[in-house]
Amino acid sequence: MTTPERDTSHDIAIVGMAGNFPGAPDIGEFWADLCAGRDGITRMGPAELLAAGVPPELVEDPAFVAASGLLSDVDRFDAGLFGFSRSEAELTDPQHRLFLECSWHALEDAGVDPGRFDGLVGVFAGGAPSTYLLSNLLQNDDVVLANGPDHLVLQNEKDLLPSRVSYALDLTGPSVSVQSCSSTALAAVAAGCSSLLAGESDLVIAGAVSVIVPQYPGYLHHEGSEFSPDGVSRVLDAEANGKIPGDGVGAVVLRRLEDAQADGDRIYAVIRGWAALHEGRKGRQGFGVPGVPGQTAVMAEAMAVAGVDPAEIDHVEVTAMGTPFGDAVEIMALQKVFGVDGVERVTLGSTDGNLGHINQAGGIARLIKAALALHHEKLPPAVHFSAPNQRLAASGDKLAVVTELTDWPRGERPRLAGVNAHGYGGADVHVVIEEAPAEDVERPTARPHQLLVWSAHTAEAADAATTRLAADAEQWVDPADAAYTLQCGRKAFGHRRTAVVSSSADAVRALSSASRVLAESGVSTRRAGFLLAGVGEQYDGMAGGLYASEPVFRAAIDECAALFREHLGFDPVARLVGARTAGGGGLAALLGRAPEAEADGGPADTVVVQPGVFAVDYALGRLLTAWGVQPAVLAGYSVGEFATAALAGSLTLQEATALVATRAKLISALPAGAMAAVPLSESDLTGLVGDLAAFSVDVAAVNGPRMIVVSGPPEGVTQLTEKLAAEGVPARPLRTTHAFHSRSLRPAAAELTAWARLNLKPRAPETPYLSNVTGLPITEKQLKDPGYWAEHMCRPVQFATMIAHLAAEWPGTAFAELGAGQSLGSMFRGHPDFPQSSWAHLVPTLPGEADPKQDTESAADALGRLWLSGVDVDWQSYQDGRGARKTTLPGYAFQRDRYWVEPTAAGSATVVPRGTRDAAEPSDADAGRAR
Repeated sequence: MTTPERDTSHDIAIVGMAGNFPGAPDIGEFWADLCAGRDGITRMGPAELLAAGVPPELVEDPAFVAASGLLSDVDRFDAGLFGFSRSEAELTDPQHRLFLECSWHALEDAGVDPGRFDGLVGVFAGGAPSTYLLSNLLQNDDVVLANGPDHLVLQNEKDLLPSRVSYALDLTGPSVSVQSCSSTALAAVAAGCSSLLAGESDLVIAGAVSVIVPQYPGYLHHEGSEFSPDGVSRVLDAEANGKIPGDGVGAVVLRRLEDAQADGDRIYAVIRGWAALHEGRKGRQGFGVPGVPGQTAVMAEAMAVAGVDPAEIDHVEVTAMGTPFGDAVEIMALQKVFGVDGVERVTLGSTDGNLGHINQAGGIARLIKAALALHHEKLPPAVHFSAPNQRLAASGDKLAVVTELTDWPRGERPRLAGVNAHGYGGADVHVVIEEAPAEDVERPTARPHQLLVWSAHTAEAADAATTRLAADAEQWVDPADAAYTLQCGRKAFGHRRTAVVSSSADAVRALSSASRVLAESGVSTRRAGFLLAGVGEQYDGMAGGLYASEPVFRAAIDECAALFREHLGFDPVARLVGARTAGGGGLAALLGRAPEAEADGGPADTVVVQPGVFAVDYALGRLLTAWGVQPAVLAGYSVGEFATAALAGSLTLQEATALVATRAKLISALPAGAMAAVPLSESDLTGLVGDLAAFSVDVAAVNGPRMIVVSGPPEGVTQLTEKLAAEGVPARPLRTTHAFHSRSLRPAAAELTAWARLNLKPRAPETPYLSNVTGLPITEKQLKDPGYWAEHMCRPVQFATMIAHLAAEWPGTAFAELGAGQSLGSMFRGHPDFPQSSWAHLVPTLPGEADPKQDTESAADALGRLWLSGVDVDWQSYQDGRGARKTTLPGYAFQRDRYWVEPTAAGSATVVPRGTRDAAEPSDADAGRAR
C-alpha cells in the first residue's frame, strides 16, 4: 500500500476503461480471455472465407494465412445517440465512430456524466490513417461527386479524432491529436497526465484506435516477412516467427488522484510516472529499426519520474509482437534496466499474442491489461508460449514470462508495473503504474432500500439495459454502489426505467420482473409540486424508517419536536417516527376524507395529531428539497397548509409550529363534534335535506363536484346522516374529535386572531401556494390579515377549487403527496378537471397503514417516480454522506445500424465478419502452449 510519507500530488488515477479488441468487445471479455489464456484471433476455414467474399484463388493459395485480429461490426454505429445524420455517419471513418463509442463507455465505466461534471474534460487520442477514405469513399464515384474530395478528406482526418469526441460529447477541455505510430496510445496517456498536472484538464479521455479497411481475414506470407507463417503469434518464445495483423480501440479515463479519492471514484490503478523519448539515429540501422539505448532510456526516465527503483517493479507489459529481432531488442533493453543488483524477478506479459499487432491501439490494450491485473490481483498467462527465446533465457530468473494465471496479492510494499510502447520510427513511451490505494473498509450504513435508475436514447436501448443489469446484478457486492453509479455517473435520457431493491439478490429479482421495473418513455423536463396531507391517514410508526436512515428528515423532525415541546410541554411527533405498529385500518374512502378525521385506529387528541402530522409533512418537504426536487407550487390540505406556509417561506418554522400548537390547544378545549363524508354536491345536499342550519351542520370541505364533508355537533350530524340514509344516500361518519372547519370552532376564532396579530409576521411566499379558504393562490391581503387563520379554521376547505386551479394553471406538473397514503391523489383522480393522462404523475411518499411497504421503500419509489416523470433530481446530494463507491456496470446498449459506403468496384472493400474463433484452432502443440 502507498506509504503516507510519499508525495502523491503528482499521481494520476485510472478511474475508467473501455476497449473493443479482437474477440473481446468489452474489457470484461478481454480480461476473461486473458485469464483463460485464450487469443481473440479470427481463423477461418475455406468455406467461411469464400462466404466472406475472399476470392477463390486466394483461398487456395498456400501462402495465404487465414488469421487476423478482426473487430466485429465495424460497419455499424448508433448514429441517433450521437446526433449523426445517416449521411454523416456513412461518410465518417469507422475509427472515429468506434472511438466515440469507446469514449462513451469509458466515461460510463468511470461513473462520469460529462454534462454534470464540474470541470474541464480533455481528449488526447490518435488513430491510424483513414483507409476507409482511401478504399471506400474515394473509390465511390457518386459519393465523390456529391460531396467533393476535400470534404471527404476532412470528414475522415485522423487528427480530428479527439475533436470528434469533444464535439459529440460537448466537452470543453483540451482536444489534442497525438500520433506516434505504435506508441500513439501511451503517448496520448502521457500527454493527458501532463495536462491534468498542469491544471488544463480536470478529467481526461486518452486512447487510440486502429482499424484497417478493407478488413481481411488473413494475409499472404512471404519469406522475410514480419508476419507469422502459421497465424500464431508467439511473443518472446523460442519459436517466435512473426506477428499477426489486428485492429482495436481502447480508452482510459484519468483524474488527479486526490480528486478521484475525494469523489469516491473506483480506481483501477495509479499512474506514478511516465516518459516519452525518441531513440534518435545514432546506433540504429534504419528509420524503422528499433534501438536498445533509446528503449533503455525511456524506461529509466519513467522510473526516475515515478521515484521508483527497478527493484520495486514487479511486472512489465512489453511491446514485443513475436518478431525475433524486435523481441530481442526489447529484451536487451529490459536486461539493461533490470539486470542490476537488487532486482530479484520481474515478470513479463504482452497482448500481441492475444490480439495481434493492433498498431496505434496496442499501448492502451497493454495499459488496460496491467491495470486490470493490479485491480484483480492476478497476472494472466502468455498465450502460445512454450520456452523463452535465447536472449530472454540468458536473463535467468530476473526476467520471466508469466505462463499460468498467477495470484498477485497486495503485500508490504505497493505492487508496481511498467508498460512499454515503441513506435515505428523510434518514438518510445513508458508508463509506471501502481496498485490503487487501499480503500477504507469502514463505510456509513447504507439505506435499507436502494433506488436504481437508468435510461437510454430509445426504448429498445433502455430495455436492453434492463436485461444487462439483471444479468450483472448477480455479481454486485453492494447494490448501493450500483445505485450510486447509475444515479451520478450516467447521462439521463427520455426513455427511463427505475426499480427499488433491498439487496443484490433482490436486484436480480426486481430487474427480471416486469412488475417491479417502472418504465416511462418520451420523458421531457417536468415541474414538481407538493401536496401536503392533513390529518386522517396518519398512524404510529409511519415514518420510523426515514427517521432512522435519513439525517435531513431526522433533523427536521427533531427541530419541530423541540419547538412543539416548548409550546405543549411534550413531544407530539414521537409516535409517528417510532416503530411501526402491526395491523390496523385501511386507506381513506375515495369518496371523501374529513380534513381532521382520525385514522381507523381510533380518535386521538388534536394537540397530538395535528402537530405530529405537521412535522412529518414539513420534514418530507425538506427531505425532497434536499434531494433536489424543487417544488414550483404547493398545496396543503387543512393542517397541511401550515407546513406549506413554512416550506414556502411565508412563516418561519418557529411561527408555524407556534400557530399549530396554539390552534390545536384552542380546538381541544371546545366541545366534541362529528363529521361525515357525503357523496353529493352542496346544492344537491341542500336540495335533498333543506337548510343545513336546521341540523347546526356546515359543509367542512368540498373535495370534488360530488364529494363533500359535513361537520357539526354529534347529534346534528347523526340526524343528517339518518335522513340521507332514508333517501338512499350512503353518508359515512368519520372518526374525529371535533367538528373541524365549521361554526362549532367560532368560539376560538377571536382568541386565535388576537394571538396571530401579536405573534405572526407573514411574508410573501418564495414558492406559490394555495389557500384552503379560496382554493386559489394565497394573496398578500390574506397573509397580512391576522384573522385569516381563524377563517382557515372555521371555513370549509375548498380542495376541489384547488384541484381545478392546479389542473388549469400548472398542467403537466408531477405532484408528490407528502404524508401517509394517497387520499389527496384519490381526490385529484376523481376530479373531472384533472386529466387522466396526469394520473401517473401523482406520487405518494409514504405507504398507507394497510400497505405492507416500508416507508424507506416508499420514499425511494417516490423519488424514482418523480425522476421517471421528468423531474430533476440532485443525485449527488441524494448520495452525500452515504460512502457509496462507483463500480463497474454494463455500458450503454448501443443500437447500431449499418452505415457504410461501398466502393464502386464491387468486392474491393469487403467487410469480413469476425467469424468463429474456434473455426481453425492452432496445432496441438500451440494449444499446449496456451495452456
